[in-house]
Amino acid sequence: MAPKKDRPDHIELVNKVSQGPIQPPKLVEHIQHQSQDNAARLLEHMFSATDDLFYDLSKRATSNNEQNLYFEAMREIRIKKKGVASAFMHELSRLFSDLLNKPVTKKPEEEPEDSSSLSIVEGDDLEIELALNNMAGRTRDTYKLELYELAMRLDHLLLHIPVNEDNNPLDPQQIALAFVESCNTQLGISIKARLILFKLFEKHVLKQLGHIYSDANQILLDAGILPKVPRQLHKSRSAIPPSEHHEHEGHAGANESLEAQFAAPPAPSFQLDLNTLSALMSTARMGSRQALPSGTFVHTSGPYTYYLYSSNPGPIMASPQLATLLTKSQPLVDRQLAVLEPKNIISDVVNQLLAKRDPEVPQALEQPDEDIINLIAMFFDNVLSDENLPIAVQSLVCRLQIPILKIALHDRTFLTNPEHPARRLINTITKAGLSFDETKPLERDPLYRKIADGVQTINRLYKTDQKVFAEFLGELEEHIEREGRKSELVERRTTQTEEGKSRIRQARSSAQNALYNKLKNAQLPEAMNEFLTNTWLQVLIITHLKHGYDSVEWVEAESLVTDIVWLCQPHFDERSLLRKKRLQPEVLQRVENGLEAAIDNPEARTQKITAIEELLVSLNDPDAPQFEYANLNDHQREVLGKSDPDQKPWEDMTALERQQSRYEQLSNKFYLEAKNIPEGVWLEYKEEDSSKSQRCKLSSKIDADSYIFVNRFGFKIMEKSRRQLAYDMQFERARILDSRPMFERIMEKVVSHLRQAA
Repeated sequence: MAPKKDRPDHIELVNKVSQGPIQPPKLVEHIQHQSQDNAARLLEHMFSATDDLFYDLSKRATSNNEQNLYFEAMREIRIKKKGVASAFMHELSRLFSDLLNKPVTKKPEEEPEDSSSLSIVEGDDLEIELALNNMAGRTRDTYKLELYELAMRLDHLLLHIPVNEDNNPLDPQQIALAFVESCNTQLGISIKARLILFKLFEKHVLKQLGHIYSDANQILLDAGILPKVPRQLHKSRSAIPPSEHHEHEGHAGANESLEAQFAAPPAPSFQLDLNTLSALMSTARMGSRQALPSGTFVHTSGPYTYYLYSSNPGPIMASPQLATLLTKSQPLVDRQLAVLEPKNIISDVVNQLLAKRDPEVPQALEQPDEDIINLIAMFFDNVLSDENLPIAVQSLVCRLQIPILKIALHDRTFLTNPEHPARRLINTITKAGLSFDETKPLERDPLYRKIADGVQTINRLYKTDQKVFAEFLGELEEHIEREGRKSELVERRTTQTEEGKSRIRQARSSAQNALYNKLKNAQLPEAMNEFLTNTWLQVLIITHLKHGYDSVEWVEAESLVTDIVWLCQPHFDERSLLRKKRLQPEVLQRVENGLEAAIDNPEARTQKITAIEELLVSLNDPDAPQFEYANLNDHQREVLGKSDPDQKPWEDMTALERQQSRYEQLSNKFYLEAKNIPEGVWLEYKEEDSSKSQRCKLSSKIDADSYIFVNRFGFKIMEKSRRQLAYDMQFERARILDSRPMFERIMEKVVSHLRQAA
């Protein structure tokens, strides 16, 4: 709710009759008419899209029943869309009328911020309620600032009416609820079709509310209502200034820095001048030599081979001449590498060019050129051995060997300038390639084709002008940014969906545990066991979702189970009989109150209440048929999540099973690694039933039992618990990929080895 405070400017404005006083209802009426006109246009556009979508769905249906479902929905909506639109406009008018005339009721303090009018479990209403809350929540997040300013200005305008998300007629929750109510009264379509329609409403109406909010704010601004909106934080979600959200994010600041170190150690800032390079390479030149058939001497140092081109017996080949020969061989080498397994061809190409004039007396090179050629060759050796890159990406990078070598020989800033376009291009290609899924044909991937075409263009056009690198880098970054915006939106929706599922899962788990603890040792009539483990379980789930675990409502719903168990037991002493007589009608009333939140259908609700009443009455009637008392059966235990485990006792295991059990002992090291792994990290997962692997990003850690992994496009591809992820990392089914910039990371590795060898 917006703050209530002294408003001298507005009161003075209202009191100045000579200047034409502002009549708040007239301003609100103006906003109402303009908003309804815009909403009507958006709704008309949505219905046009609805017709097309349901027709397409019917054409793609895999069964006659599914096809009929979409056709019937399309026909129903086409016939009754005017009625839906009329009902929707009527609901919007009622919202504006309620704002001015309906007294504001104080919300219960126990109700959490995200609570909403979740009702029913039987039937399809829970799905509708969750869809309503999700689409309203997403829209609120999109238009935080506009909603906050509108709520503040309306609150300032209507002196005696506090405006909040519950009575703001343009709040997404109110608008979405108006549409849902209109559909409930006008349309007779299946839940599947109804949810599709709500998705379309979110896309074509709710997500387009921005200009409605802008217009409403502008009307109030033009009337002089609160030109500058204060930024105090209040708990109404419609009136939270976006800047205030950073306060909530601040608590995670310290953890984020630790997570960043865990996920990706800072990339080295690689810079190497010629003097330093020469000093590092001096050790590689020393030691025993071995002559190649071409006449060039080589010296092997650890994983690297150093070619002593400067020791060749022939005359020295100048850098410009070498660059010209490399340019001529460039397209041919690219064509060869495009069809072969990726390999390092730098030494082979250079040796061929030096021996071209006289194979018996190969030409020599200047010492600086020799050092640079060997450094670039070492770089590509490491590219080929880097396990973070898919083979297809290694191949693309290796096709740039000759262009990169030419740049390093021609432009000495290549090794000293972190912003060099060729270095940035290598990093951009490898970072994008980190997420490629090789389980699917990459030739159909637009980003892969873009990179492959760019590599081919560089090999065809690059001679000495580096402009071709900069141009392709710009195009590639634009393509990646465009794709990233789409995948970010999909990923955000994926996370929101999973968070909703997690809330339901947690509510169900809490309800199951509460019921099981009450009933595990109790013997009750079978009908009562069935009622508690079925119907009342749903009441507990809804109560948890609406009010939370620590709420009065939850305690009341949970304690009712204890009272029912007590009522079902035989009692003979006078005190207990008096308590039973007093408690029974009270329990029936509490059951009825609980079922009102869970069952919308009055007939179904009445039937269940009557059945429970008859059961409790018959337990007190000695002439009534006697019920058999029993513990929870296997099905009921399974409903409460307590089915018997399949794990054998240790003494019943075979030697092989015991060995496997020891093997699956979870290491604390990997458990902590899985616990602390930050969101955004890329992993490679090996499929258990094949040798294939897929790459995925840890999108969100909903809770300890729900780690959500997505692909490059933001779609969910797997879900793991923390323990499952730890097991997979321990037994090398999953490994974290190093996403630091490739050029700096590998060059630092090369230089580090050379320093150690010195």
